[in-house]
Amino acid sequence: MAKVLNNIKDAKDLMNLSLFTGALLIQNGAESYRAEDTIERICKSVSNISNVAAYALPSAIFISIEFEGETLSNFRKITISDTNLYKIDCVNSFSREFVSRDLSIKEAYDKLFEIDGSEESPKKVYFSGGIASSFFTVLFGGDLKDFAASFIIGILIPIVLEKLSYFKLSFFINNIICAFITSVLAIICVHFGFGSNIDNVIIGVIMLLVPGVAITNSVRDIMSGEFITGAITMIKAFFIALAIAFGVGVGLKVMRFIL
Repeated sequence: MAKVLNNIKDAKDLMNLSLFTGALLIQNGAESYRAEDTIERICKSVSNISNVAAYALPSAIFISIEFEGETLSNFRKITISDTNLYKIDCVNSFSREFVSRDLSIKEAYDKLFEIDGSEESPKKVYFSGGIASSFFTVLFGGDLKDFAASFIIGILIPIVLEKLSYFKLSFFINNIICAFITSVLAIICVHFGFGSNIDNVIIGVIMLLVPGVAITNSVRDIMSGEFITGAITMIKAFFIALAIAFGVGVGLKVMRFIL
């Protein structure tokens, strides 16, 4: 049986709930059309809500609904964070549960706050960075020494990113710093015999920084007709790639004078 809202206050609460849900998706790296579809499904699960329209950008979400002949509109500014596929999956599961069950707004908010506050174990994140970068190094032709050097540096890069998050720097500066540290540590490892090939180590580790998800999402958005959103995401991916190249280049130049 479809849910029914009693008054305009409930309609505004539902609209704000759907905005929060969409913002969580965008913040954690979901495609804009996924956020729009989730917002519309949540609002349309109520029988006396009609003419639902949602428009999601990487920096904001806009929504308009009609409740018993009155049009309500709102928007929410979005703060971009890192990609977290686990949270995206949890929000997707929540939206399906909200549509199929008679959850109150308070219960729904409690579930979303729980999802938003959930964090992976730092040790797991660090170890995953080491594993991913070391195997990328092997994929690009690295040997056992390169594997070990990449593993160590790959553990350090997530730690650096975590510490940089406290300073609220832009993504561009964060990527420059991490790319610079990667190239410096790779050169040091090879110089002292802990690695064999500087290029293989650097390439393997910077794969942690490469905006693969952003590029994929931008292409999917463009193919779905979301040209503005796709273009914005593509531009951000370009600047991340530029920051990586700049950081690595500066690191190589600095170490050439030192060693």
